[in-house]
Amino acid sequence: MTLAASWELQKAVHGGLVGDATLSSLVGGRVFDRPPQDAAFPFVTLGDTEVEPDGAESEGAAIHRLALSVWSRARGRRETKEIMSAINEALQDASLPMTGHVLVNLQLERASVSYAAKPEALRGRLVFRAYTEPTT
Repeated sequence: MTLAASWELQKAVHGGLVGDATLSSLVGGRVFDRPPQDAAFPFVTLGDTEVEPDGAESEGAAIHRLALSVWSRARGRRETKEIMSAINEALQDASLPMTGHVLVNLQLERASVSYAAKPEALRGRLVFRAYTEPTT
C-alpha cells in the first residue's frame, strides 16, 4: 500500500468536483480541504480518509474511503440533497486522472443528512469507496 495514492486521490476528487458544471452552479466552486472561517454557504469539504492495503490484488493496490460533507444554511433539506446528488453524479464511476496511480473504481458507499453542531446548519455526508493501483 502506498499513502501517496491517498493524496493523489484527494487531488483528483477535488479537481473533479471543482470542474463539474452542475456542482459549481450549486456551490459556486466552493470545495475546500478546510474552509475559511468566512466561507459563504453552501460549500463542500473534503473530510476523513481511510486507506487500507488490498493484499489480494497487485502490490501497492489500496482501498480508500473518502468522506465529503455538504454544508448548508437553507431552510429544509432540499439544497443539501441537490448538492449531494450533484457530487454523486460527478464522482460515481468517474475516471479521474492521478499521478503514479490509476483509479480503478469509485462508488458511493453511504450518505446521510443531519443537523450540524452550529445552529441553522445542515450537514450532508457522503462516503465514497475507491480502489487504486500503482501505474508501475
